[in-house]
Amino acid sequence: MAQTVSAIDGAIAHLDSIIVGLTSSDPAPAPAATAAVKHTKPAVLFGEPIRKPEEVVDVKPKVSKKNEDKPIPDILKGRNLKLPGAAAANSNAVTSGNEQNDNFDKALMQVSLVQSVENHPNSEKLYVCKVDVGCGNIKQVVAGLKKFVTKEELEGKKVCTILNLKTAKLAGQVSEAMILAGSVATEDGSEIVKVLEPPSEAAPGDRIFQEGGVPSANPAKQLSSKIWEKVVPLLQVKGGLAVFDSKSLVTSSGPIKVPGLPDGAGIH
Repeated sequence: MAQTVSAIDGAIAHLDSIIVGLTSSDPAPAPAATAAVKHTKPAVLFGEPIRKPEEVVDVKPKVSKKNEDKPIPDILKGRNLKLPGAAAANSNAVTSGNEQNDNFDKALMQVSLVQSVENHPNSEKLYVCKVDVGCGNIKQVVAGLKKFVTKEELEGKKVCTILNLKTAKLAGQVSEAMILAGSVATEDGSEIVKVLEPPSEAAPGDRIFQEGGVPSANPAKQLSSKIWEKVVPLLQVKGGLAVFDSKSLVTSSGPIKVPGLPDGAGIH
């Protein structure tokens, strides 16, 4: 019994010492410092290292001093670059070719049928013709063909006409269209003129266009003389055919012929 009491007293004394230690104003001794861990490489996530904010720096691309004073290329300034030499020439040729085709497409050329031919009352060089331009639409055409073609040769003949030139008066007579013909000067100073011949199967109103193309969907309502003057120099005879810029003029029935004239003869 005495031993039991002594053990209890000892336990109480031990608890008292713990309580005194907890309530003491003196700070408990600091635990031993953990050894610092030095990371030699940052962690990597998806191929990029994770860095602390203080490790992030503003990185600027290095510019070679050799290129610092070079001007900014024109293309970066919103300006077109100039093409050197042959490239520029080819570019101009393409532009020119496109313009020529655009001009040709503005001209309304069709097959027409000459119904009647009369002598002009005021001129020895002109005929006054009535032509069917398609769908029974009759137009009056004053043609300077009297010196080269007889009335009998022209009357009832299918011809090629341009229909959207400005209506004009020739020696007092209204002309609403033009009959196309080829011509060449001879050595003696005279002139040979041949009327363009559409295919025999062609009908009045059939459109005339460049081989490999299609009739223009938007010919000019009225073709200006300036545009027509750009078209005419490219209308020529080649191999007995009418061509524009070396491309044959055709209808849906075949090519336009100009028999009896040499290559290079003009068409107007």
